Amino acid sequence: MSTIQATIAQSSAVNDKNIQKRSKGERTREKILLAAINVLAVNGIKGTTHRAIANNANLQLSLTTYYFKDIHQLVQQAFQFNSDYLRARANNILLKAYTVLENTDKASLKKVSVKSELCDNLAEMTAKHLFDNIKREAIPLAVEQLMFTTAPVSSELKRLTSEHKESQLEPLTKLASYFNSKDPEIDAKIMCSIFSQIEYSQLLIEPSELSIEPIHKITRKMLGWVMGLKD
Repeated sequence: MSTIQATIAQSSAVNDKNIQKRSKGERTREKILLAAINVLAVNGIKGTTHRAIANNANLQLSLTTYYFKDIHQLVQQAFQFNSDYLRARANNILLKAYTVLENTDKASLKKVSVKSELCDNLAEMTAKHLFDNIKREAIPLAVEQLMFTTAPVSSELKRLTSEHKESQLEPLTKLASYFNSKDPEIDAKIMCSIFSQIEYSQLLIEPSELSIEPIHKITRKMLGWVMGLKD
């Protein structure tokens, strides 16, 4: 079972007490979408076929064509499924970040020592999240990157990509607004770009060779800049 499958299965078991009441068709459809995500990560758009997905899911080819007659529709929905999954993961870490910010006295943020300690906490949380993503979510991240590079293919993919990017920027803009009331959206775009580059650039590195320290260093510098801290 891939990371994305295991995590979604665990989440469903916790959040849905009636998981066993889901129809066989719903479970099969989800299995096909998860297989499509795995195939997209390895084969890209052109190599993602009904047969490849059926083989990955260990299902009969007739089942994938029954639930998704159009391969373009299947790919589109796989991208959507993957996008929803990554959004949920990002929201968890951002909620923790907001809790830290909201529990900090706003007046005290004018003190360098307070801002510096806050920056250290946020950098540690963010670096850990990015490191966990790189180490455990290589498949979803590879498919996210693929979605961005193939967006011009269709209007639906353009829409989904736009929504996905907006969902990434909105919480970062909120975070930046604590320290920059003039144009926090610019800081958010820069943060989003840097964080994505960190994740994508590490995907080809062997898990055993990954280190959180350079990720933490970049993250701390990025957040320090957003918060107006000098090195």
